[in-house]
Amino acid sequence: MEYIAIAFGAIFVNNVILQQFYGLCPFLGVSTKKSSALSMGMAVTFVITLSTIIAYIIYNSVLVPYEIDYLSTIVFILVIASFVQLVEMFIKKFSASLYSALGVYLPLITTNCAVLGVAIDITVNSGKIFGTDVDPTLLMVTIYALGISLGYSLVIFLFSAIREEMDAYPIKRNWQGIPIALITAFIMAMIFIGFGGMV
Repeated sequence: MEYIAIAFGAIFVNNVILQQFYGLCPFLGVSTKKSSALSMGMAVTFVITLSTIIAYIIYNSVLVPYEIDYLSTIVFILVIASFVQLVEMFIKKFSASLYSALGVYLPLITTNCAVLGVAIDITVNSGKIFGTDVDPTLLMVTIYALGISLGYSLVIFLFSAIREEMDAYPIKRNWQGIPIALITAFIMAMIFIGFGGMV
């Protein structure tokens, strides 16, 4: 039951986009089509999950024992950049159309604060996620990282589906584009706040 609570909290209650406001640039930029949003969500899921696990292992087995945990941000960025390069090479090799559709947002996963924020939260600020008296295990970290990345993918996909539907309706010129997108994101964030009462 504890693991279900961690996953539910990561996906809905502590949603990385709507509650923590990480990764808003690709959220607004890639969410115009469902196909690109789904692909970006899968890429971010891969990068967040694996880089968080590796960051957690490095932090607890190298940085903390040797008292060099002040290097954690630099090490985490190197880990994230490595995974983004792997994803970028894979997509470029197997789907050139998807690679061009994602455009500049694919390499920007490296600087996506959602990816770095999750790695820092899991290692340095784990007390606010799991409680101060809990020493998170690798399984807890994996479930949380996977939940956070699935929450990211869910929100970006839902947002892109809503934006595609809105294109079919007449919207006043002053409200088209980013203004109506921000209002929609605000409404989604209010809905996700309601999940906080379930935990």
